[in-house]
Amino acid sequence: MDALAVAIIAVAFYIAWNIGSNDSANAMGTAVGAGILSFRQATLTIAIFTLLGAYLKGYKVMKTVGKGIVPEGYLTMEMALIALLSAGVWVTIATIKGLPVSTTQAIVGGVIGVGLATSAPVNWWTLTKIAVAWVASPVLSGILAIILYKFYSYVISKIRSVSTIEALYKALAILGGSYMAFNFGTNEVANASGPIVGAGFLAPKTAGVLVALSLAVGALTFSYAVMHTVGKKITALGPVSAFAAQFGSAMAVSIANVFGLPVSSSQSIVGGVVGVGLLAGRGVDRKVIVDIVFGWVATPLTAIGISFVLLKLFALAGMV
Repeated sequence: MDALAVAIIAVAFYIAWNIGSNDSANAMGTAVGAGILSFRQATLTIAIFTLLGAYLKGYKVMKTVGKGIVPEGYLTMEMALIALLSAGVWVTIATIKGLPVSTTQAIVGGVIGVGLATSAPVNWWTLTKIAVAWVASPVLSGILAIILYKFYSYVISKIRSVSTIEALYKALAILGGSYMAFNFGTNEVANASGPIVGAGFLAPKTAGVLVALSLAVGALTFSYAVMHTVGKKITALGPVSAFAAQFGSAMAVSIANVFGLPVSSSQSIVGGVVGVGLLAGRGVDRKVIVDIVFGWVATPLTAIGISFVLLKLFALAGMV
């Protein structure tokens, strides 16, 4: 195995670790924040269902990220390496600060940056559809979360047994988090695998499994700060609101998966949390929301800049 192959594998594991560290909060942050699952229980559930999602349904988004932004044949292994590295650097910085930024946006930005740096054709129509999906997904998540919250609040109000309600709360949390984690594998993991698949380095299922395993390590070792932000800092969540936010955001991501669009689970879950928080009258910490939105805007732009500069430097050094 040559040095380039080793470097690509290392960077792929690095970006997947970043996804697990930052974005795993999107699947289970609300359940942990509501006190339904422990941190360890949450990370184990994330690992299992993310792996299933990446293996079974990750190929559509892998194709879009790996071949739909920069056409097939233009994305080399060196370009894939730089795109992933650029995304990973920015997500690491955001994770240290406890901000749930979008790994999706970082990777898409990294691919755009290397495409622009090499004057490769960029499919702006595909990027327009992706950008529209980025804006629509948190709005749709919020709407779906509100509908689910109203429905399940009504159902639970009709149940008289406290033990039945408690069992239902836990079942809903596990169901919602597992569904989100599965979609996490089909979409977010596919984003990290996409450049590798697009460069022809690994087959989709192999890349998905490797990235998902590394993601599980990231979730276990470094995700607590962002879980705390999503689960407690934005707004206080009860069991029903936690489930509604999780499931509403997972449904929004599922819709994007049908069209092969790489959306942000970070944006979706925040949209769901804000929606149920406002409906339940719990209030929303506007400062936290402003910080998160700033991260969303800065992420693709920063990743584009980092990957563009890195590729130019590598080119000057004769390495690409």
